[in-house]
Amino acid sequence: MKIISGDYKYRNIEVPKEIRPTTEKVREAIFSMINDWIPNAVVFDIFAGSGVMGLEALSRGAAKCYFNESDRKNFKVLKSNIAHCKADKKSVIFNYDYLRAISKIEEKIDIFIIDPPYHKFDYYEKCFLHIQEKRILDEGAIVVAEHIFRDKLYNEYDALKKIKEKKYGSIGVDIFLADDILIK
Repeated sequence: MKIISGDYKYRNIEVPKEIRPTTEKVREAIFSMINDWIPNAVVFDIFAGSGVMGLEALSRGAAKCYFNESDRKNFKVLKSNIAHCKADKKSVIFNYDYLRAISKIEEKIDIFIIDPPYHKFDYYEKCFLHIQEKRILDEGAIVVAEHIFRDKLYNEYDALKKIKEKKYGSIGVDIFLADDILIK
């Protein structure tokens, strides 16, 4: 797997066998949709796996990315991929349960990427509620949620309002916008 565009373009990313990485086609579509939010953004890739989504954001001009991967073996691969892209200075890496990782954030996030294992559908709602409870989203922040398309996400989770819903084969990608009034 390779980074598609930007400073790290064509860099190889190692993908652990048990990880289901976001395909190049879906990644390109996502980053086309969120392109205006990327410059100087603070990103959080909560189920990072190989780190390809966060690294793609950094490659395209994000200022910083928080990566979280709870599996110890996959965490080592993630660290290696970040080092390979020479993105260490722009990266903060956690090896926590996803809810604990959210609690560790001490600055506002502009782009929150959620792509948990597909059999963990309840993680979406828990994540959405926890990020709002902890007030880590900046004004006008977006949440990018990748999921199995047939497993529909709601149009609204309190302050998060769905602004885009796309289908790529069996994969769904939803973009939520944080309602500025409700996240403060």
